[in-house]
Amino acid sequence: MLPHFTNTTAFWALLAIPLITAIHFLQHKTKTQATATLFLLEALAPEAHEGNAWDRLRISRSFWMQILAVLLLTWVLAAPVWPGKGSGQTVVFILDDSANMAPFRQEAVNAVSEDMDTILRCGIPVTWVLMGSRASGQPLYRGPSVRQALRALDLWQPREGTHDLAPALRTATAVAGPTGITRLITSTARRVPAGQSARGVGKPLENAGFAGITPVEAAGPGHWRIAVKNNSPSPLRSEISIHTESGRPPARRSLFLNPGTVTEFEYSLPPESGKAVLRLPTDAFPADNELLLVRSAPAPVAVSMEIPEKSGKIFRNIINSLPGFSPVPDGSDPDLLLLEGKTENASPPGKAAIIFAASGKPSYGAVTAERHPLTDGLNWSGLLIPSIGSMKPGEKAGVLLWQGESPLAWVDGKRLFLNWPWEKSNADRVPAPLLMTRRFMQSVQENLPGTHYGNLPGGTLLSMPAGGKLIQTMPGGERRETVFNGRLPEETGYVEIFPPGEGKTPLFQGSVWFSDARMGDFSHCSTFDTGLPQPHEEALRHMKRDPLAPLWLALAFLALILSWLPPVPDISLRP
Repeated sequence: MLPHFTNTTAFWALLAIPLITAIHFLQHKTKTQATATLFLLEALAPEAHEGNAWDRLRISRSFWMQILAVLLLTWVLAAPVWPGKGSGQTVVFILDDSANMAPFRQEAVNAVSEDMDTILRCGIPVTWVLMGSRASGQPLYRGPSVRQALRALDLWQPREGTHDLAPALRTATAVAGPTGITRLITSTARRVPAGQSARGVGKPLENAGFAGITPVEAAGPGHWRIAVKNNSPSPLRSEISIHTESGRPPARRSLFLNPGTVTEFEYSLPPESGKAVLRLPTDAFPADNELLLVRSAPAPVAVSMEIPEKSGKIFRNIINSLPGFSPVPDGSDPDLLLLEGKTENASPPGKAAIIFAASGKPSYGAVTAERHPLTDGLNWSGLLIPSIGSMKPGEKAGVLLWQGESPLAWVDGKRLFLNWPWEKSNADRVPAPLLMTRRFMQSVQENLPGTHYGNLPGGTLLSMPAGGKLIQTMPGGERRETVFNGRLPEETGYVEIFPPGEGKTPLFQGSVWFSDARMGDFSHCSTFDTGLPQPHEEALRHMKRDPLAPLWLALAFLALILSWLPPVPDISLRP
């Protein structure tokens, strides 16, 4: 088995070989004088009358002894070791996929390369694993080759928004095993858990970028309020260029941005244009420098209400606040029903519906919520339910709210059941139930047949079947085609989503804007190194060092001594 060298820098000593060879090429060129008289030999001793000159290589004992000494010393200094059974280790690099790593991408690659060189000096055989912090499926690379591992990093592009690194770190720890090493490459120390080996490659950068859009419904579907955030420590005057499909020269808009604040302005899409691209000046973080807008019309949702007047007033306000929602016209077929459940099980209609309990028995207790997209992030502590209805959830229902052990709200297919009399509670004065019903109504709108349009933040979850084709066109014209996994991409671009199979009618058309303003703040980025862990004792225990190193060292010094001894003079006399 070939040895592993724990000190590869020792091989620089081999440069002494061409130096020694050059010295032995460089000789004194002497004059030759023939004589037959012995007493003249001393007077005609060779002298360097013409200086040094290049001549043929003079092979001598001194030459070979010096070469041997260099080879032996290099071998000893390189400290070879032979791995035994169980001496290998797995080293896992977790590269932070956050978008604010993009300006430091090359620094991250260099950090991985430097750490690999340091780890290899230990002489332990290594299996390298490179993975992203939000990677799914196979890692970027797994194998023993440093060159192939670094080449695989060409595929790594940090584009994600804020996310939890803990799942990736747990996976890395499991892959590395008890004798392995996990190493996090990130841009800020805030993301490094206690005890995790990490290396920071960031630094503070000045950045200004788009931070969000809000439709101004009163002004029509092509009007927005646009936010720009200055993440720089100093005030900034910036100019926004606006490009439309009209063929006109880009419009210009100047903004004064105070440090660390958000500035808003309103923009209306010209009547003759269906799209617009707003651009900020180029800086170190281009992800938030462009904002793509499309004129969109929400899918119309006709709502029929068969609930008491008091509840009807509240939900009429909700309907009026949601784009595309309106009361059902006379003689039309509604898309969403709001009604009271008259029977114990509230026989579900065939359409989407919100069903309220008509009456209930007295009940007291705190309201608790299950984890669900309709309830996530909502505070239910202020909801008071004095009576609970007699409806019961079906076998396939997903319970959302409980009061004690009694189900208070659940989803069953396309129907949301609210198992309490709305008028007898304070639900119209607490945000949580209103937001939950609003979310449900929006999900009904998203699931209506036909193409949906919109300008949505990156990473938005859509209630559309996964597995279809997602086509994203970047602002520069680059076209990417991937499989839709239920979530919109994080990067800015125009997006089309097609259903699984051969469907040619898109489920969604619109734009995605970079929504994670936290990624544009580089004030906490820094360069740091918590240090590489030492190789595990169990791995080192199986490494066998060269037992003859003292002998090679002694032979090297002996070769040097022999090379310094003067040669035996060769005096021959010709008659």
